[in-house]
Amino acid sequence: MRELTQRTRSLYTLGAAVGSISIALVIVLGLLVPSAANAQEEVSLRLQVESRVVYVGESFLVQIVVDGADSAEQPNFSEVKDFNIEYLGGSNNSSQSITIINGKLQRVVQRGFIFSYRFTPTRVGTLVIPQITVKTAGESYRTIPLTIEVTKPGETEEFKLRIRLSRETCYVGEPVTLDVIWYLRRDVQDFRFTAPLLTNPDFDFAAPEVQIDNSKRYYRVPVGGSEVIAEKGRAMLDGVTYATLNFRIAMIPKRPGSFVIPEFLVACESATGRVSRRDFFDDFFRDDFFSFRRGEIKKYVVPSNKLSLLVRDLPTEGRPSGFAGHVGEYRLTASAEPAEVNIGDPITLTLTIEGSDYLEHIKMPPLQNQTFLARDFKIPEERADGTIQGGKKVFTQTIRARSEEIEEIPPVELVYFDTKEGRYRTARSKPIPIKVNPTRVVTASDAEGVEAAPLGAPIEQWSEGIAYNFEGSSVLELQEYGILSVVTKPGWLAAILIPPLFYSALLSGLLFMRGRRRDPAAKRARGAFKRLQRSLGEASKATARGGDFQEPALDALRDYLGDKLDRTGATITALDIEKVFDERGAPQELIVALLEIIHALEAGAYAGTAFGPADPESLTRRIIDTAKKIDEIM
Repeated sequence: MRELTQRTRSLYTLGAAVGSISIALVIVLGLLVPSAANAQEEVSLRLQVESRVVYVGESFLVQIVVDGADSAEQPNFSEVKDFNIEYLGGSNNSSQSITIINGKLQRVVQRGFIFSYRFTPTRVGTLVIPQITVKTAGESYRTIPLTIEVTKPGETEEFKLRIRLSRETCYVGEPVTLDVIWYLRRDVQDFRFTAPLLTNPDFDFAAPEVQIDNSKRYYRVPVGGSEVIAEKGRAMLDGVTYATLNFRIAMIPKRPGSFVIPEFLVACESATGRVSRRDFFDDFFRDDFFSFRRGEIKKYVVPSNKLSLLVRDLPTEGRPSGFAGHVGEYRLTASAEPAEVNIGDPITLTLTIEGSDYLEHIKMPPLQNQTFLARDFKIPEERADGTIQGGKKVFTQTIRARSEEIEEIPPVELVYFDTKEGRYRTARSKPIPIKVNPTRVVTASDAEGVEAAPLGAPIEQWSEGIAYNFEGSSVLELQEYGILSVVTKPGWLAAILIPPLFYSALLSGLLFMRGRRRDPAAKRARGAFKRLQRSLGEASKATARGGDFQEPALDALRDYLGDKLDRTGATITALDIEKVFDERGAPQELIVALLEIIHALEAGAYAGTAFGPADPESLTRRIIDTAKKIDEIM
């Protein structure tokens, strides 16, 4: 009886195991083989909005839900008007579930994809989100149109917004600054500015550079798809003290006309309740005047005032040929250093422009168009961008004198339209007196450092004569057979010495490679001389074909010095060379010789053939000899 019971239990266990395996197989097969209903799932589209009643300038969430597909092409919103649209991303929303009832498996698959957007209405009224087309699996589907009621917001005692123009009348091309000031009496959790003006194609817009004051606070504020730097402060408005957040936008009109500057809008969220110090704007406004109140979140949309701007056209009568679009009031000053140079030496010319409200778009006058300056000086084609320094824009440019007869840097001219006087004027800098010394021509004797020897000097015979190899019986030694003779046999010697020599060479190579990897500067310095020789050889070949020698030779020498000093060769100046070589204990005569070579090459490169062509062969030897001496001490 007991054996029968045990056998029954074994059969029951086996049956349960077989049943479990069968169910598992059914589940796996069900997962691997989709049902016909799932394979033919229909695709549909839904348009979901966060709210259908909003303020103008208030953003709301819009989602396009694709049911029945795992993916879809991003829709085109070209037909959607009166909304600013920001894409927030897409995500797969597919899911599946499996149930087993009475041994019957049922699998339910739901496929879906969601596109998310942030819509911001730009005008008041009943706005329509039209049908939107979405493509998936080669088929197109359209949503149902939706209407959005957009109402006009109103300012409150808690929040106010104001805009202010630097002038109400201007000319085409004249910069006008627009100040935006947000007045707050309550902390906020989130905010967003809407600026319909920034979509106006009749203006160019830019954010002026902000001069940072370490005693103040600044924040990055998103406006019109970009960011501006806003400054926190305090101000009075209608007799009430507010904290302020203000930023500035520069607008440059491109055509004449009368323009309305529409309202700016700021949408924010704030809460009421008890004071807390650990919320969003505690990091934004850190002072006792502001405190965040917990409680119900409330949305605010605050409009600004409207403004108007009259833009006049520039007169064509009396417009000078050198006018480059500078409009406003400008003053131009210039300085240069050093005041005494050799021909071809670099002179740093500094130009300072001031007088306009906005200077970021101002470019340096093209110096190549300055007749007298271009005649007497060599000017690079590239122009510096300039930097803003306390209401001024400063440009620097390197120029090089062409002749020793030059006594001054002539005035630089800037043609502009004076908006106060209503006529074209020219701002001029004062001439700058300089002294230009002639550059000494490098001769063959200079390069060799000695007087040239007469040709055909006889070779003196060595008093001891010529030593020859001698063979004879007197050089023979007694050879005996033994262990020493065995070891000294080539075969034995190779067998004994080659392995340790091989491993020694391998170890030395490994240590050498590690050392070079640890010190790339040393590796760069070691190969400097060979690269110099190669570059000078290429320069000599180019000279033989009618090319220039001095400029490529100057570049090669600078690259060599840069490799030796672990710096960029193009940035090395004569002052750097004198200082660094003196610190490393180089002889003064070596420093002088090196500087003379550089001055000679610069004279040929930048002053042309004013002093006669240099001898490339002797100059090359002089460079090589100087580089060898440098290698000995560095």
